[in-house]
Amino acid sequence: MTTLEKDKKYLIQCYTTDDVVFTEGNGMYMYDEAGKKYLDFSGQFSACTLGHGNEEMIEALKEQLEKLVSVTSCFATEERASLAEKMIEISPEGLDKVMFGCTGSDANEFALKMAKYYRGGGRIISFRRGFHGSTAGAAAATGKSEMIQENSGISELLPRGFVHSAPPYCYHCDFGKEPKTCGLQCLKYLEQTMLHEGGDRIAAVISEPIFAAGGVIVPPEGFWKGVRELCDKYGALLIFDEVVTGIGQTGTMFACQYEGVTPDILVTGKGLTGGYVPGSAILCRKEIGDAMSEINLHGHTHSCYPLTCRSALKNLEIIERENLVENSREVGEYLHEKLLALQEKYDVIKDVRGRGLLQGIEIEGNLNADKYVLGQEFYETMLRNGLITELESRKNLENVVIVMHPALIASCENVDEAVEIIDKSLHTCLK
Repeated sequence: MTTLEKDKKYLIQCYTTDDVVFTEGNGMYMYDEAGKKYLDFSGQFSACTLGHGNEEMIEALKEQLEKLVSVTSCFATEERASLAEKMIEISPEGLDKVMFGCTGSDANEFALKMAKYYRGGGRIISFRRGFHGSTAGAAAATGKSEMIQENSGISELLPRGFVHSAPPYCYHCDFGKEPKTCGLQCLKYLEQTMLHEGGDRIAAVISEPIFAAGGVIVPPEGFWKGVRELCDKYGALLIFDEVVTGIGQTGTMFACQYEGVTPDILVTGKGLTGGYVPGSAILCRKEIGDAMSEINLHGHTHSCYPLTCRSALKNLEIIERENLVENSREVGEYLHEKLLALQEKYDVIKDVRGRGLLQGIEIEGNLNADKYVLGQEFYETMLRNGLITELESRKNLENVVIVMHPALIASCENVDEAVEIIDKSLHTCLK
């Protein structure tokens, strides 16, 4: 049997699996078993901040493997203490405590537990179209209507006490308003939700600063400052899920820094370790961290592993030394302009949005093509033409968005190559 045949025969196919077998990666490129080259503009779900096969990262991990790998969270190590110090250094001022996890899902799970414990219970408010993970609490906070919400047989696994508010999605406004005249209706609705659904206590509001999996939804200016004010007004904690948007992906170390809004709890992952080892982190205000230090509530065997911490430390060292956050901002602006030019060329591209190297293009259909069929064909054609992207497309969410979040090492030349493939692919689909 071929690799793909074995994969399909023995592996539970709970993810959408494209018929491609990758065998090698180098920088911005990946290669399949036939030697075909692909430009990776997905960063493998935004994890590969340094691209593939970074020799400095590989050497650092080899050194760590020879030194110390398996240490549970019960014991301190030089690696985890150094990473904790580094995380506080790079995070927004006011976040003074940190805990490490294995994935973004479990990090969000811990953040929700923190909020519940610190506030003595209460509702969790999140947003429709937001995504926070696949574990129980993180899935309950997710407003993207995944299978676990839709299937009555498994939705019973979701905990109670989660409420979804209207998202700040200007292109698909839930209230049918225009951004220049809306008066931030979504913010007003959030306050109504807090008043009417919060009961006698709200534990937290959780959201991505930019809704990545929901289709790169960038909230309008002033929205997050308004959310911060509402949280302060009603005594709720503000949790920013920066699993995708953090570690330079949007052109600042954390996306919340665009508006100067500091959450009470900040979660990051994916790009934290450069994608070389799984890992995540939860940062919070000192008083919240001190309260959590008094109880045994959350932990995994592989949390705080020295190899994870070393990977994150080396990744952050390279990002800072090579000015990759600035590169993300500059190349991201170049990518955005190139995508806007494509929008002028193709009437099916209705919206281009994003910050830094997190960009999305929203597709609508025309007389000849249903938008969902067109979106799938467009994604598959780009893949055949050697460009890896992501497709966010669900009929119940009513949107079709091509999502791009390439590595922070992406260059303007990489952008030109990607845009050429996008142009060629869309032209083919619309023939």
